[in-house]
Amino acid sequence: MYSEILILAMLRQGPRHGYEIKKDVDRALGGMVTLNNKTLYLTLKHFEEMGAVTRQVILQEGKPNRHLYQLTERGIELLQVYLRDFGPEQAGGDAEFFTRVSFFDLLEAHEREAILTKRLAYLEACLEYLHKLQHMADTEDCPPGTGLSMSYAQRVLAFHIRRVHDEYQWIATWLEEMKEQP
Repeated sequence: MYSEILILAMLRQGPRHGYEIKKDVDRALGGMVTLNNKTLYLTLKHFEEMGAVTRQVILQEGKPNRHLYQLTERGIELLQVYLRDFGPEQAGGDAEFFTRVSFFDLLEAHEREAILTKRLAYLEACLEYLHKLQHMADTEDCPPGTGLSMSYAQRVLAFHIRRVHDEYQWIATWLEEMKEQP
């Protein structure tokens, strides 16, 4: 669903050509999330059929026609629905989460808090699972006193734990700051 959010959010800023939408997505999310052309144009076609966007064909002499897309009221409503729709299956997806965070300015404070809380719960479960894996790896692979170093797989696991822990801390701090604000 993140691709739909990205396209609608870019069009919320004003009419765009498909190429401009792709470039704006790259700028908005720093390359963390990208759109491929097939997804972009199929989604735009679907939105046009739904009445969420309009398309204007711009004739160009000696070149292919350009298409300018514009968001409708239906598209604005749909964007809000997509942004708020953040269940457990979306909480586990980096693209789903970071796309919504990038457009938090379009949501109310309690909606932002709900998204962060769901992601935090997902990260807690991840950390619990990763620590179990780490415990198993520590007890099976490198018995104490053998002089064996950490395996490459263990290094990857340790890095992943640090990465998930850092995101957990980032979100927990953010939630605390939100609670302190009036």
